Amino acid sequence: MCSECRDTGWVQERLPGGFTASKRCHCREGGRAASQYGPLRLPPRFANADFHNFDAGHYTEEPRKHQVLTAAMSKGRWFADGFPMESSKGLLFHGGSIEWRTHLAVATLKRLADKGFSCLFVEYQDLLQALQSRLRDAADEGDELASKVNSVDVLLIDSLGERRPTDWGQDTIYSIVKHRYHNKQGLLATTGLPLSTAASEAHLGTQAVHAAARSQDTLAQRIGHQCAEMLNSICNTVQVEVQVTERPVAIAARSRV
Repeated sequence: MCSECRDTGWVQERLPGGFTASKRCHCREGGRAASQYGPLRLPPRFANADFHNFDAGHYTEEPRKHQVLTAAMSKGRWFADGFPMESSKGLLFHGGSIEWRTHLAVATLKRLADKGFSCLFVEYQDLLQALQSRLRDAADEGDELASKVNSVDVLLIDSLGERRPTDWGQDTIYSIVKHRYHNKQGLLATTGLPLSTAASEAHLGTQAVHAAARSQDTLAQRIGHQCAEMLNSICNTVQVEVQVTERPVAIAARSRV
């Protein structure tokens, strides 16, 4: 939901003399956004995602959520503003809701595009399917996508490791990450998987740990340990998971005499 117009499409603008007028919210400027960010291949659900309309909640109502999401948003902005001068060439948004992590990753990508860098959004499973189809027909869309994946300044891989890949899939993802590492190209990624068993125990809340135990898969297991190691070298992790904290024990009020 847009934090400015609450998805109504209109916002109130104050005019001189105490008057107000309605104007179209920037989130509904679809034509301009589609033209400006068309080359990024953003999914429609996140086409208007940016830092201005990201809902991090209110500190007074959900302080922990607000702190975590505000910190994650700041890291996305800091990375985009410093690219490519920063030593780290990527960010990995992990944990939490897909709405949170993908929104923040797309907002970061769009901020980089605004600075003139060539950028591309790809969904993990769609990427593997497109590259697989390229093997069958080099003239189809998969061939064009493959060339962009290795040539754009910044690549965003969404939902990394979402499904268990084949050995070919693991090798392909590793090849893409390694290419970006060796050529000092930018990489953004999102994942809902725990990065490792130790990481899940140290950083995630109780619910997330139990969920990870049930799935029994970490990101390293899904994409391969070599790829995970390379990813760790090229990306800083950005926690989007809101830890589950214990509720304070209620103290019985003293009876009045």
